[in-house]
Amino acid sequence: MSTQPASFFEDLSESEINEIKAQAVKENYQQGELVFSEGDQVDCFYIVESGSVSIFFDKNGQQEEICVSKAGECFGEMAIFNQDRRSASVSAIEDSEILSIDKDKFLDFVKTQPKLAEKINSILAVRNEELILRENLIDTTGVKGNKLHVSIKGDPSLRESAFDRERYESVVDKELPELQKTIEELLFNRCVYQLFIGFNSGEIRTHSVFDPFAEEIHTANKLTNKAYIDRHFPKISYEEKARLVKSLYSFIENDEHFSNLPDYWQNIFKKSHSNWQPLNKKDICGVITKLTDLREIPNFYLRNFSISMIQDAIRMQFNCDGTHIVSADDYQRFLEENLV
Repeated sequence: MSTQPASFFEDLSESEINEIKAQAVKENYQQGELVFSEGDQVDCFYIVESGSVSIFFDKNGQQEEICVSKAGECFGEMAIFNQDRRSASVSAIEDSEILSIDKDKFLDFVKTQPKLAEKINSILAVRNEELILRENLIDTTGVKGNKLHVSIKGDPSLRESAFDRERYESVVDKELPELQKTIEELLFNRCVYQLFIGFNSGEIRTHSVFDPFAEEIHTANKLTNKAYIDRHFPKISYEEKARLVKSLYSFIENDEHFSNLPDYWQNIFKKSHSNWQPLNKKDICGVITKLTDLREIPNFYLRNFSISMIQDAIRMQFNCDGTHIVSADDYQRFLEENLV
């Protein structure tokens, strides 16, 4: 849970604060009662007159608290200035008295208060940065997840019929023992920084540090041919590849267009990429060696898989639909729970 950012009212005089409150309507909320829900249309700005409220959002089906607003603090203002729907829900922690101010009235008032407008812009930058980081399903590039395991459920009809669908051996299955060696070669000694395996389709998608915006598609049987690998994937050591990735991040950060981005976005980029380190080679080996086992889980077999040296997020989809995104640190636990 993060702390509540500084109140907009800190730099205002008592008379200015009272002028804002004079436009408000008092509303009483009982303990546990919702003030508004995530996704609601924005209509008001709120001030806690007495009591306290919890601000929280849904993260992969779990309720996660962002912060608590107490008497004298405000909430709900971010969506007003971003012209957005509510990005979080708010409920009363205890019986509370809340002041609500119509958004149009509040925006008109702010236009007449340069000091308040400056304060709001400063706080909005901080809150936008926090919101982006919360909304990301996985950590930003280069920041390792802490016991990361995200599950995204898809079409329920596919899960219900999973037991009725027979698994057929694909071209990838036939090539998998050799293909596992190739994957290590591509990631450790060649230009590839990200790789996707489609077990059903037989396609292998790769991304190269020498052409980072393009995606190449190869068939599994081609990737067991040494001459083919030499033609398509230039050699570069893992360490040199990591240095190249860092230099690309640095180039972007120093480009004139980057300076035109919102401050909060620049902050996120700089924080994450300044400390970036590639995925540990030992972790990559540990993941790749278990592909055959994941493919042969009874009833729920692996149907596609992706891994990247840049981001600690191994993505797997199974025949029962849905996606699992697991950090390398949490991969072993995932295997222990699912390989029987």
